[in-house]
Amino acid sequence: MKRSKGKYYMKQILDFIIDGEIVSTGKLAQGVGLSEKTVRNKLNDLDDFLQKNRLGKIQRKPRVGIWLEATEEQKKNIHTLLGVQSDFFVENYNPKERMTETLKILFNLWPWQTISAQKLSEKLYLSVPTTLKVLKECESWLNVYNIKLVNERGRGYRLESMESEYRIALKDLIMDKGNVQAIRENLNYFFANLNIFTMEKCIIQAENEWNYHFMDESFYEILIYCCVAYKRKEFDTPLINDYDKEELEILQKYMEYDFTVAIFKELEEAFHVKFSEEEVVFLSIQILCSKFIGISEVRTTLGQVKKYDNELVEFVDRLLSVIGNILDVDFSSDQKIKESLIIHLRPTIFRLRYGTPQSNMLIDFIKKEYKNVFRASWAISILFEEYYNLQITEDEIGYIVLYIQAAIERRQQKYKFVIVTNSNMGHVQLVKERIRKVIPEIRELVIVSTHDFRLYDYEDADIIISYKEMKEKDKRIIVIPNILNESGMLALRNHLDSINSKLKKRENPFSPECCLLFSPELIFVHMKVRSKEEILSFMCHKMCEKGVVTEEFFDTVMERESRTTTAIGNGVSLPHGSPAEVNESKVAIAILDEPVQWDNESVEMVFLLGFKMITKDEINRIQLFYKEYVSLIDTDEKIMMLKDMKSNIEVYKYLIQ
Repeated sequence: MKRSKGKYYMKQILDFIIDGEIVSTGKLAQGVGLSEKTVRNKLNDLDDFLQKNRLGKIQRKPRVGIWLEATEEQKKNIHTLLGVQSDFFVENYNPKERMTETLKILFNLWPWQTISAQKLSEKLYLSVPTTLKVLKECESWLNVYNIKLVNERGRGYRLESMESEYRIALKDLIMDKGNVQAIRENLNYFFANLNIFTMEKCIIQAENEWNYHFMDESFYEILIYCCVAYKRKEFDTPLINDYDKEELEILQKYMEYDFTVAIFKELEEAFHVKFSEEEVVFLSIQILCSKFIGISEVRTTLGQVKKYDNELVEFVDRLLSVIGNILDVDFSSDQKIKESLIIHLRPTIFRLRYGTPQSNMLIDFIKKEYKNVFRASWAISILFEEYYNLQITEDEIGYIVLYIQAAIERRQQKYKFVIVTNSNMGHVQLVKERIRKVIPEIRELVIVSTHDFRLYDYEDADIIISYKEMKEKDKRIIVIPNILNESGMLALRNHLDSINSKLKKRENPFSPECCLLFSPELIFVHMKVRSKEEILSFMCHKMCEKGVVTEEFFDTVMERESRTTTAIGNGVSLPHGSPAEVNESKVAIAILDEPVQWDNESVEMVFLLGFKMITKDEINRIQLFYKEYVSLIDTDEKIMMLKDMKSNIEVYKYLIQ
């Protein structure tokens, strides 16, 4: 059982006034972590409760304060009602809220402080055994941030973590419910002695001066980080660890870094304190990952990136080249996709490096609706490792897929149609209207009589439609005897779809260059396994036996699996290990008799990639593999065909035929 949140705060207020001490509304608000308006409402409820039960009353006097007017006997009865075993202020339980309250107590401890299970149970108004169960729930929450809940014998519990991880976790805890009132109540709880209003004014002042305007969510995140920076400014704990000096030099040249300096300058003047360089670096990274409304000119930001971060520009060019090569799409002249990715990837790299990953609620939709683009984009995970030594997550890849898909749709071909006919004007107009409804890709539609048609007059035409065979021979000509009926329109639509198709079907799944990646000894059919760990361990062991990877390859594969799923839809998984543990680029394949659970999906076919990308030939071969791999598994029919093969030799022959 658990106290309701409202009654819990009424109990907190009673704790302040039970001895008859006169307190102000502001002091009460700071003490219990609520706004003054909320405290006044709680006092009304509490006064009603006390008078109804003849336990005294709440007295309030302007410019004097608030106090409890009660006899000693009434106070004794109130103390009895507030006992730990009492069912006073008790109703149905919300386990998440109970865990949140426990975390708030733990995060509000100073680094040198501990709290015993007994003391914690008293604060929570729970029994000790129940409190210990709650602490177990807290451990699971803390593990996400690599924070340990340490129990020191004879002293009690405390949190142990890196300072940056502590701050990110505290920010998430304060932001947990997402609504402004809850966030402000949490701010008052954690920073009771801090003038939060002045802190807000400093940030807003910097926003106005720099024309940077945070979205609400990001504003409160930055406000929290500023409050934490002030509260923990005297602690001698590293805030930024193992950052690259060259990367820091690039960071310092971005406007966001100078913007952060401006924020701290406002804070230093308002609070008469000095913040460290590490505080500036940490907050500037968070601001780089923030969401802005109308953040200065995009051109200015792009200019900075191109001026100071040539590696990012080169990376985006390479990324578009790799994905474009796989999808048979030329992005080289699309400046919009290039600039969009530069803007998107700049904070992405900081998010990945400093542990603030971005979740993607659309990932399941993206994998289903844009599966070929998603699979092609998976190739860039190796590029991230090569350029930045980072492991990109499935969620982040999903965002990149949206940019790529948008670029593909933006460049969708618009065609010029020429219809050669001797029909009357009424018939011609009807044909034009029907075609425009069925074929949205039309850029221009020209009607010309058979008598007047000359092929050389229409060299810019993409499709030439005729009612009968023509003496001219040209691959653009399609004969449709009656284009107005359903079969005629269907023939035209099918013809256009075949032109639109970017992924050309091949009789041979892979080109001779990619065949070097396969070996019959690394193809396993009719496998019977119980888990993804079991099949990956088996495959890595076989690759190690063949000498194509080291013994440590399996550990790097599992490390990636712990960070993000490698299931890519259609019952297929595409895991890979670190290129540093690969001796020779190879692909191991396992086809399972029964699917296994792979995070949140079922998988029955595993392609384990062991790739190294040192020479130009190796890089070209890997890119070509991704390009041809997409068409290998793009339909259920192809998946079933592979599953029906009886031996590893049969699969191997199919792949290299």
